[in-house]
Amino acid sequence: MSSTATLSSSSSVANDSNAGDFEVEEEVEEVERQLANINRDAVLFVIDCSLSMMSGEDSPFKSAIRCASSVMMNKIITSNDYDFMGVVLFGTEKLQNTLEKRHIYVLQPIDLPDIHRIIELNDIASGQIDFSQEYGNTNEEVPLGDVFWTCNDLFNSLSTSTVKIKRIFLITDQDNPHATNQVLRSTAITRAKDLIESKIEINLFSVNQSDEQFDLDAFYSKIVSKDDFGENLHFNATKDFKVLLTQIMNKEAPRRSLFSLPFRLFEGEGMTIGIRGFSTIVERAKPAHKLVHMRAETTRVVETKTKWICADTVQELMPEDMKYYFSYGGEKIVFTKEELSKIRDFGEKGLTLIGFKPTSALKYHYNIAHPYFIYPDEEQYEGSRRTFAALHRKMIEKDKIAICAAKIRNGTPFTFVALKAQPEILDENGLQIQPPGMNMINLPFADDMRPLPPQAEISPDEGWLQPKPISKSMQVFLYFNNNYGNLYLDLNLNRFFNVLQDMALNQDIEPETNDETLPKYGAINKRAGDYIKVFNAESDHQSQDTHPSQTDSESVGSYRASSSRGARSLTSSQGSQADISTLYESGKVSKATVVQLKEFLNSVGIKPAKRKDELVKQVETYFSSTYAQTIGKVIEREYHATSLTIAIQDGPAAGQTVPHCHVHLIPRKAGDYANNDDIYKDINKSSKIDNEERPPRSLEEMAKEAEFLKQFFKNSK
Repeated sequence: MSSTATLSSSSSVANDSNAGDFEVEEEVEEVERQLANINRDAVLFVIDCSLSMMSGEDSPFKSAIRCASSVMMNKIITSNDYDFMGVVLFGTEKLQNTLEKRHIYVLQPIDLPDIHRIIELNDIASGQIDFSQEYGNTNEEVPLGDVFWTCNDLFNSLSTSTVKIKRIFLITDQDNPHATNQVLRSTAITRAKDLIESKIEINLFSVNQSDEQFDLDAFYSKIVSKDDFGENLHFNATKDFKVLLTQIMNKEAPRRSLFSLPFRLFEGEGMTIGIRGFSTIVERAKPAHKLVHMRAETTRVVETKTKWICADTVQELMPEDMKYYFSYGGEKIVFTKEELSKIRDFGEKGLTLIGFKPTSALKYHYNIAHPYFIYPDEEQYEGSRRTFAALHRKMIEKDKIAICAAKIRNGTPFTFVALKAQPEILDENGLQIQPPGMNMINLPFADDMRPLPPQAEISPDEGWLQPKPISKSMQVFLYFNNNYGNLYLDLNLNRFFNVLQDMALNQDIEPETNDETLPKYGAINKRAGDYIKVFNAESDHQSQDTHPSQTDSESVGSYRASSSRGARSLTSSQGSQADISTLYESGKVSKATVVQLKEFLNSVGIKPAKRKDELVKQVETYFSSTYAQTIGKVIEREYHATSLTIAIQDGPAAGQTVPHCHVHLIPRKAGDYANNDDIYKDINKSSKIDNEERPPRSLEEMAKEAEFLKQFFKNSK
């Protein structure tokens, strides 16, 4: 066999550094990771420490510090050591900066976030670090020009050239600095414009003083306008921490374009403009773990190496020794890496307009992947924004979509896409909540389409129960489904990061939170519970009419299966326990479905078995032990016992003669047996316990006994 037949040895791993050389088509997540590495983001929090910002128990200053801590924790989670962050305080009594500017304190220079920085910010916000003693406040006017100069110096001190996104998050409640000093005012404006020319974006997060609205036009409108996407860089907040945090977190994530392409509107000597594409949805996953070798208390990172070995000769191979093959009719068709790239390569990368179709031609199920959002790129071709805007406007006016051929990167196959224009939407305050642009939707090829199942009649008969009352009562479902993506976070992912954070900060691990994604069972039961019960009963009745040959046990199982969906809607986990309890008391646990049994066992903290007979035994054992505790308390009280002997004989070899799960409860007193284990000999000899010689009792005798025993459990708990 040739060397192209290779096996990966057991030492190979998924995150092999050489794997990318053999994978032509890269995933979006990997591309974003590479882009993040070469287009790193640096955010500098600049926080006003004036007396008005420091007033109150939960002051705007503390809220700003807590926001900085939250952003830093978020960068640790999402950026994976790519992005930078720093914190500057101005209005302090003490100074700490390389320019020796008074009342400016560089709390944390721009650097990679780490846990020690987060702890420092948390200690300041909680008051464990005495701010007045460590940094102090001043009543003197702090030149805002010096603050901007210090910020520029911090960005210039970055040793890496891969930081391409530079932003200042300025948090203050002073809307008119240097109102009486024109020199300081002009200097501040000049310094701010220097920052903007250096591609450093100033984002203003203003805080209202008392009941006075922050006046942007008083000063900051001269230095804060809009970004490249036309969005405002001014965000007004109250003194409330949650409001401020929401606005900062919405702005915190840097916008890194996934690709930059020429958009060819006409072939030949036609018009070409530049566009940038952004990924709208990328699944957030847990970071890849790393292996370490523990020696004493030192953690040493394990280096991973991959080997390729020939399956026949066990010879170790180098990457240049290997080729690719595809099986075709039993033959191995071999290609080199270059040959494979040429086969997959169709022309240069870019977006080419083919034509237009009505928007109605775009079907929802045609979307075979997450769409991209495209925006004009003026840096590629001058005039791109103007041409893109004209095309965008006309597509909306005429209700058209554009059909294009797209090739995002070299080495990848081209695809057909639909461009759907997205209009700009503003809120009541004139702030943009949806930017204008186009959604680039991947379309399937004919090869990708699959035939639908054979058509069948699914409309109900006229005699079928119409579920209209249920539909009217299920508004809670509609709300839940329509808003799911906007309301809820990934519980497992957030739990994972919360545990990491608590362990890193040496905090107690918080208990698991309630799953807010579950339907509101109580509300559903209140709104539509009666209708669902009637609907399930009618469904079962008509099912019996349709399948009269079905046995009783099958019908019960069918009813349980068909109504299990309704059971989840009608009852909570407590209700499910009550259902199983009722079945146990009637000796019909085996009538429950496997799903119901597993749900019940999970709800009481028991790991379910695999087979149904084992699940039934688990449930019976659980109730036996639970009821044994309740009954045991009564027996001890009524028979003046101090202890109990609880015996279960499971199987004939253990002495069980009655084929169902039951428990023997025997009241005990101190000294009733000289040898305590003699009780088991008496159990085996007794004619009253699991003995075939015991005469059966009549129904009247058992009813009389039950009535006698009932009185002991009226007030038992």
